[in-house]
Amino acid sequence: APPLDADPDGRRAAARRRPRARSGRLRDDAFAGRAGRAGRAERRVERATARDRERWSMETCARANEVCYGRRAGVVMRGAIVAASAAAGDGGEAREENFFAKHARKILKPMDGLWGRLVPMSLMFYFMAFANSIMDAVKDTLVVTAFGGAEQIPYLTVYAVLPTSLLFVSLFARLSSKFGREKLFYMAVTFFMCFFALFTGVLYPMRDVLHPYELAATLATTLPRGLAGGIAVFTNWTYSLFYVAGELWGDVVLSLLFWGLANEITRVSEAGIIYPLLGIGANVAQACSGLFMKFVTTQWHPAGVAPEDMWAAKLKLFMTVVMFCGASIMACHKYICDEARKDPNSAMMEKQRDSKTRSDADKAANKKTKKAGLLSSLMYVFESPEVACLAVMAVAQGLSSIIFQVAWKTQLRIYRPDPTSYAAYMGDVQTYSGMVTGIFMVAAPFLFKNLGWKGTLSVTPKTVIALGWVFFGTSIYALRHGQLAQSSGILPWLVLGGAVIYIVERAAKFSLFKPAEEMVYITLDEDSRTKGKAAVDVLGAQIGKTGGSFMQQGLIFAYGSIIGALPVLVCCHSAIAICWLVAVNALAARRASQLDSEIREGTAALEI
Repeated sequence: APPLDADPDGRRAAARRRPRARSGRLRDDAFAGRAGRAGRAERRVERATARDRERWSMETCARANEVCYGRRAGVVMRGAIVAASAAAGDGGEAREENFFAKHARKILKPMDGLWGRLVPMSLMFYFMAFANSIMDAVKDTLVVTAFGGAEQIPYLTVYAVLPTSLLFVSLFARLSSKFGREKLFYMAVTFFMCFFALFTGVLYPMRDVLHPYELAATLATTLPRGLAGGIAVFTNWTYSLFYVAGELWGDVVLSLLFWGLANEITRVSEAGIIYPLLGIGANVAQACSGLFMKFVTTQWHPAGVAPEDMWAAKLKLFMTVVMFCGASIMACHKYICDEARKDPNSAMMEKQRDSKTRSDADKAANKKTKKAGLLSSLMYVFESPEVACLAVMAVAQGLSSIIFQVAWKTQLRIYRPDPTSYAAYMGDVQTYSGMVTGIFMVAAPFLFKNLGWKGTLSVTPKTVIALGWVFFGTSIYALRHGQLAQSSGILPWLVLGGAVIYIVERAAKFSLFKPAEEMVYITLDEDSRTKGKAAVDVLGAQIGKTGGSFMQQGLIFAYGSIIGALPVLVCCHSAIAICWLVAVNALAARRASQLDSEIREGTAALEI
């Protein structure tokens, strides 16, 4: 018989297993149901969050959290609540941060890839402009407060600065073919530094021995009164040399050498952004130099120095700073060129390859090379319509500048006859000029984008015309009422108004006109960028100033002084500025479409 616990059919075992299987299945089904509901709720929240996050309110998210079952769904819903709160506007502070971050990115986006050139170029421009501002104030102080006053400036411009400029352009054309732009840069800066060291250490301390004062007194009594300025130029010949060096520093180093380097390492599409901003360093330097000069002239009194030797000690400090700037300029230039040579696709390397290709093609075709010299540089002006328009603008700018500055500085000398007081006033002018020009330069890329190349280029001559009428009209009124005297109550306001006009005109020139002008050179060939530019920047500006000086000399002969010739000066000033504007329109007819298209490409991402 089978044992009692036997289960041949397996029915009892199946019966015992059936409740356990049914119980486990129920538990599995219950867990799956809960997980399924939680998963469905989670997916429903995720779809709602992705589709309509901004319309969710805090109450809707809370109800969804109640439906969800389990810790995971709760975590998901807490994330949904935070996202919905931020999207619904509860995160006001976060939205404010995003606003500034978004607009900062829009403003700085066009600068991607340009910082490596902008920073060292701006630093080099800073040192150049700092030295230039010091020399501008010092040369004016030496000449204007010496025997002859401001009326010797026209004679200096005609008989000293212009011949030296002609000599420099001739040498530059010859040496550029032999040494190249980079070596010429170091040679020119070194020459200036050597002269300033010679003037500070030898010429100025021996001025009483070197200046022929007795001969000047004899000439002043025998020659006509209108030649007093020319006699002063001859008498103060060491000051005249310093004045010439200071004038050439601005034309050669600031205009020719710096912008020659900038044109070599920059493309037109980048120039609309980078060129206006390059001058920020220069204008920070101008403001700093103004503060520095005011501190030195008014508060710095070295111990143990006699009062009559105080200005000599301050001059030595000024020139020491200038020579330090010269060494820094050459260091920055070397760094910039070394970095550009490391990148075979840089603008400088591309232009050098193109120049070599053209040179090889000319040699293969047995094309004769033009003889380098002054005449060859002038020929580039006459052969290229673009360079000719640039030359007319340079001449007109120089003419209008010399006419206004001589009239204003004559009034400033009446108001501040003492050298220290005169230099302190010019220091204030330089400080505010740097600040205003810096503001103009920050706004310049947006002006290029909205006004276009032609509109931005024409801002400066239009400003010169409008403000010139204001200054000369007020000066003529003061002259006819006998108010151009030191005791007059109108003179301080007139001098202040002239300073404001001087600041605005310089700001428009260096932040708008100069960058727009330099963009044209990028589109020209290498000879036009070097020799043609040398003729325009150095000779063009000085010829303009020379023409203005000849005009003023004739007016001094006719009217006896610059003050007496104010009614004629205002007509000449306006006519010259109109010719400047005509040249701008002629150049725009040839190059505006090309430059505008490339500027739009470079400034397309520029937004406020």
